[in-house]
Amino acid sequence: MSTNTGTGTGTGTELKERADALMGIGRYEQAGELLARYLVDAPGDAWAWSHLAHCRFRAGDHEGALKAADEGIAADPECWYPWERRAFLLPFLMRVDEALEAAREAVRVGPEEPSAHSVLARCLLFTGDHQGCYEAHRKVVELNPESATAHFNLAHPAELIGRLDVREQALRNALRLDPDHADARAQLAELLRDAQQMKLPELAGEYSAALGSDPDSRYIEHRLNLVVLGLLRRTRWFALVCLTIAALTSRAFPTGDDPRELPVPLDTRLWSLVLMSVTWVLGAWFFAYRKLPQGARNTVWSLLRRYWPSRLPVAQALWGTLCAVVLVLVPWTDRGYEQTIALVGAVPVVLAMWFGNSWRRVEKERREKQDGKQNEKK
Repeated sequence: MSTNTGTGTGTGTELKERADALMGIGRYEQAGELLARYLVDAPGDAWAWSHLAHCRFRAGDHEGALKAADEGIAADPECWYPWERRAFLLPFLMRVDEALEAAREAVRVGPEEPSAHSVLARCLLFTGDHQGCYEAHRKVVELNPESATAHFNLAHPAELIGRLDVREQALRNALRLDPDHADARAQLAELLRDAQQMKLPELAGEYSAALGSDPDSRYIEHRLNLVVLGLLRRTRWFALVCLTIAALTSRAFPTGDDPRELPVPLDTRLWSLVLMSVTWVLGAWFFAYRKLPQGARNTVWSLLRRYWPSRLPVAQALWGTLCAVVLVLVPWTDRGYEQTIALVGAVPVVLAMWFGNSWRRVEKERREKQDGKQNEKK
């Protein structure tokens, strides 16, 4: 005769099946209640204790989850799953050393289980053993070579120990197995950008595609915003080109045998306006905007609406271009006015570009120093 629980109807098998079904749809609190009822009559089921630990963790009860994992270990010390649950849970309670011991035990009793090696890698990362973390993730890939997640997780420790070739290959393998893996796509694009193998418009396209696969990813959204901001900064170069055209046309800074008579003929000034228009059209459309996919184009306008720092480079570019237009539209007869307008248009743009480049260079050097210190510690 089937065994009934003491707190409700249904056989033990039915309770476990219903709990599994509830876990599958994310109703962990209800699944945990069913498992607790089942374990009243089957306290020796280590796997059920482990599932209960998982349910309690997902419900936010870390202490209760750890207690369930310990009960599973007591029920069957040679079952790897409760050891894996214990190793996973302890870092949330700031008990990393104990977690590492549990992870090693999980690997000992379950040497062919990818999850055991994965939790060991996680604990080794917490303790700062990057090489050990890398080796553990290599073992996960060896045991489960068709898992996109396993390859993706290998990329980070590979970067930490300086194996950028392994990191790139791991990300490519993750995308080969799962073409919609958003994080792998975004990180591979970033890696290629750092290696000067991808331009900003292409990088924006990759981030946009990755964000399409995972619309809730704040990291990918942030990286896409930074790339779009970099594209907007390039518009300041268009303004400098326009100012150069205007200064030459208006004869603001004549040299050598250049014509010096003022005012400049109207047809010459109108021709310079055509050249400035071509500069903006070719620059903004042909060299940048044309190559952006629709998602990245939408990000440009969205960023301009909601993020005021993105408007600064555009405002600076428009200011420089406006000064260039004033230089050629007005028939100036005083070269001093022309030179003043040219400098008023160029100096803010040049200073903003210089300051921004200097700040980004300092930040890059700071990150490189931090990476160097981390490598020394390893």
